[in-house]
Amino acid sequence: MDSFIIPAPLLRGGVLVFGIFVLGSAFFKKSQPNFLPKVVFGFAAIVMAFGMMRSAKFTERANAASRDIIGKEVIFEAEVVKEPDRRLDFAQYVAENKSLGRVLIKTGLYPEYFFGDILKIKGKIAKPKNSPDFDYTSYLAKDDIYLISQFPEISFVRFGGANFMAGLLKFKKSFTSKINSILPEPQASFLSALLVGAKKTLPEELTAALKRTGTSHIVAISGYNISIIAVVLMNFFGYIFFPRRFIFWIIGIIIILFTLIAGAEASVVRAAIMGGLLVFAKREGRLYGVTNAIVLAAATMLYFNPRLLRYDAGFELSFLAALGLIYLAPYFKKWFKKVPNFWSIRDSLTATVSAQIATFPVIFLVFGNFSSVAILANVLILPTIPIAMLFGFLGGLGGFISLKMGAVLILPAHFILSYQIWMVKTLALLPFASTL
Repeated sequence: MDSFIIPAPLLRGGVLVFGIFVLGSAFFKKSQPNFLPKVVFGFAAIVMAFGMMRSAKFTERANAASRDIIGKEVIFEAEVVKEPDRRLDFAQYVAENKSLGRVLIKTGLYPEYFFGDILKIKGKIAKPKNSPDFDYTSYLAKDDIYLISQFPEISFVRFGGANFMAGLLKFKKSFTSKINSILPEPQASFLSALLVGAKKTLPEELTAALKRTGTSHIVAISGYNISIIAVVLMNFFGYIFFPRRFIFWIIGIIIILFTLIAGAEASVVRAAIMGGLLVFAKREGRLYGVTNAIVLAAATMLYFNPRLLRYDAGFELSFLAALGLIYLAPYFKKWFKKVPNFWSIRDSLTATVSAQIATFPVIFLVFGNFSSVAILANVLILPTIPIAMLFGFLGGLGGFISLKMGAVLILPAHFILSYQIWMVKTLALLPFASTL
């Protein structure tokens, strides 16, 4: 089930010992002419050995799931350890049991359970199954999930205890409920997706239109999304002559709030790190110098979960978008220098084209989609995203005080969201919009 090559323990140990030997021999005679190549080679061998060991642990976990309980009915208690995934007609919970590990539970929308709840589950355990066009097993394995249970009997046992994450997710749920109370659909779902990544409840026709127009990243919390929005925000604030020394701190606070409200899950934190590094580089005026920091961040994330490199398209898009905005944007900025920069149009065009080109290989290979209207759609929509998010955020917070206050504060966002949705749906109607 795993594409990673997992050599025998003896070979892993041999590579580690060999790397240590090469590195040691280099430092034993520092004056030799091939000192640096030996250091690099030895260090690379050591890193490779640790990488093989790390990947082996994931395979061992997968094999541990191949036990006698598959296909049998079991009763166990487990804690909900991730934010519940609520769709239009069903809900999914990731529940963790000490002996079984993480189990994906698919059930009805009600009764509703929350992060931290301890549940008693009675049902059949199965392994995830792949479809002809999707490796579902590996997609779940990257999150340490190797078992599933569909529509088991569930009963609430107790709450596992208050913690920071539970508080964040509770606030997120309250925040989205306020938005749903003061905005109609599909504007409410679209704003919730923009602000907190709650895209699972978007109407199917809008989701399809976003895919056809190459704008799905707008409602996906990833480094791709945060990087583009952060650059657009920086350009927008600069366009209205906001003091440059304050722009970095304002956007930094926005990214932190964005991360917290979205639930601060691993994928969101990763996206914030990638986007934050890019903002820091822009502030220092040293875009090329931040490449090492981004590579280090990516390497650290891969150490903790090597499957991200192959099975998490969000990770790949985050990394490529950041590199595109670093290396390609300066060239496109020269190309588009004659384009008027009214309302930051030129800067949005530069960021969009750079990110689109850098991420195109992954988008096309993973999703099999190429949108011929993606650049046009992004240029027409992206400059309006910061304003929609700002007034949407203020409206959501105002809703905690009074729904009427929230409705007044969110009014500008309502008009902008209506424009964005209309634009996406209109462009999606074009027969040549997408290869899908």
